[in-house]
Amino acid sequence: MPLFYKLDRYGEDAGRVAGRIGAVRHSLQNHPDGEERSVPDKNATRTLLLATWNLKEFEGGRNDKRIDESYWYIAEIVSHFDLIAIQEVGGHLGALKRLRRRLGGTWQYVVSDVTEGSAGNQERMAFLFDRRKIRFSGVAGEIVIPPIEDKKGKTIAPADQLARTPTIVGFEAGWFRFMLSTVHIIWGKNVAEHPARVAEIKALGKFLKNRSEDETAWSRNLILLGDFNIFAADPSNVAYNAVTQNGFVIPSALQDIPPTNVGQKRRFYDQIALKVRENNLAPTGRGGVFDYFERVYRNEDYEAYVTAMMAGKDEHDPDNPLTYDTSGKKRSEKQRRFYYRNHWRRRQMSDHLIMWLELKTDYGEEYLKKRALEP
Repeated sequence: MPLFYKLDRYGEDAGRVAGRIGAVRHSLQNHPDGEERSVPDKNATRTLLLATWNLKEFEGGRNDKRIDESYWYIAEIVSHFDLIAIQEVGGHLGALKRLRRRLGGTWQYVVSDVTEGSAGNQERMAFLFDRRKIRFSGVAGEIVIPPIEDKKGKTIAPADQLARTPTIVGFEAGWFRFMLSTVHIIWGKNVAEHPARVAEIKALGKFLKNRSEDETAWSRNLILLGDFNIFAADPSNVAYNAVTQNGFVIPSALQDIPPTNVGQKRRFYDQIALKVRENNLAPTGRGGVFDYFERVYRNEDYEAYVTAMMAGKDEHDPDNPLTYDTSGKKRSEKQRRFYYRNHWRRRQMSDHLIMWLELKTDYGEEYLKKRALEP
């Protein structure tokens, strides 16, 4: 549970913030579609609650667009899981540090260096985890696709690298070791089967497949998760097949769920895929996507955030982003509400929803039965 003792700083707004936090908590644990879509109490289970979340421009520096209130909502959501892969962490780690302070001392993160170049967008990949359940192995690195070789093993050409370098990190939960690789696949052109996107997913899948078959690997249990920018979770989709063709499996709990991006064109951008050994980290059948905008920054909450959206500017100041658009044209009331719904609130939370999956980590009973002598 996040450390909520500082909510009094919001004065007359403290009640609203506390109410929204409570609504988020209740919705996570009581999904309208039933138990399989409801996040279980992680303190009462012998499982791993894994999640992936593209937190839009999670920077935290002087250009941070989030108000303080948003960090409490993000912290509440994160606190329900054991381990979360986060994409779009900025070069400045202020946002990640700010989030961790709200979560408390049992939380830790592992973060990559920034990816250089225009396509890399100065982004980092991060894993945020609760040490009460998860142990960091000390094994971490950035994936480098090996060079192209001929049949004799001679290098004939360097391989194209992924635009945003994927990170692979080893963790332990219970008595299991596993490797997590988080990605933010290139967006490319506005075409569902953009060649660069498919090529990146294929190259990464092949690399991880080979790693899982390497007897010297620290762990042969692999989980690939993150923002794949896949338009459809459909076996006929080329980009989707690029994930599964190397032995990765999309758990059944994540095969019939709402899209993860926020907006009119709903896409299945995010995914969690498994390539694990038998009787290792099997899905329990629980997982899904959580739409936090049903509980925070709702359409009907617009009036409460007018002052925050004005960014400290006067109503008639042309730099006031709520009153004037980027061309300096004054917004109508309808346009102001559109700005709130489709721009401002996504900067506060994200333009992606969080995806989660529950995995079994306790096989003690099965192990004892297998090893026990017949009576």
